[in-house]
Amino acid sequence: MPASLESRLIFIGDIHGCNVEFEQLLDAVHFVPSQDKLVLLGDFISKGPDSIAVLEMAMKYNASCVRGNHENTLLRRYAKKHGQNDDDDDDCMTHEMDDNTSESGDYDPFTGGFVHIMADEKKIVKKATQEQIEYIDSCPLILRIPEKIFGADGGEVSACHAGLMWNEPTLESQDPAVVLYVRTLLPPSNSTASPTRDGVMWSEVWNDYQHMLPSSLRRTVVYGHDAKTGLAIKKFSKGLDSRCYKGDYLTALVAKRDGLGGWEHEIVSVKCQVHDPKLPGYVDGKF
Repeated sequence: MPASLESRLIFIGDIHGCNVEFEQLLDAVHFVPSQDKLVLLGDFISKGPDSIAVLEMAMKYNASCVRGNHENTLLRRYAKKHGQNDDDDDDCMTHEMDDNTSESGDYDPFTGGFVHIMADEKKIVKKATQEQIEYIDSCPLILRIPEKIFGADGGEVSACHAGLMWNEPTLESQDPAVVLYVRTLLPPSNSTASPTRDGVMWSEVWNDYQHMLPSSLRRTVVYGHDAKTGLAIKKFSKGLDSRCYKGDYLTALVAKRDGLGGWEHEIVSVKCQVHDPKLPGYVDGKF
């Protein structure tokens, strides 16, 4: 946590290798490296023009992070390249893709949960230093925020990439695949997670459930991953993926102590260039 009243927590949605916009967002929030704490919400690499530059900036500023599906995929590729055992092979096999056409991630629930290795992720593995790989590997699935920065009635705060299941009693009992990939919950019970859009948005169920709990048991989740929905700020969930890679925005949620024992919050966004080659206006950035 930031040490002084002037220090801030700055949560940033999916950067996807868009290094220029990352730097512009830090300028827009008037980031002070000696005071502020960055929290990257996963998928800060892959797809965009320069993931290595994003890694360099994140490490330079000692940013905290959570693991996204793209970081997870890259680490699996790195393990395979270096002949390391992959404990999850039985559940989540590796399938290499020659392009970057997989939409918003790399998960296919209809083929046994295969993880697709995108072309630029293979390049990152070749180009990244050992220290950069270790930084990615240090990102947990869930990050606990030790203060109730959204007020006492908002409960404890957790950061993760995709979301959490409302019916799991603890953070430790959350399924890693859910934390990395969930988008919706399947009716009628809303107790089965899905990476597709076939059910009810997990955040809707989460918010309804939190309202039913006493404030001492509530939890607010700050997350990314859902580019199609975009910025989604609710009472107990703060979705910050605002489709930077596709030319929309890169977004930060800035939290600062108000001097009265509480916290104040601000949403700051910067406009992004189009980095998706399938879209009009594509900007051909370097890798």
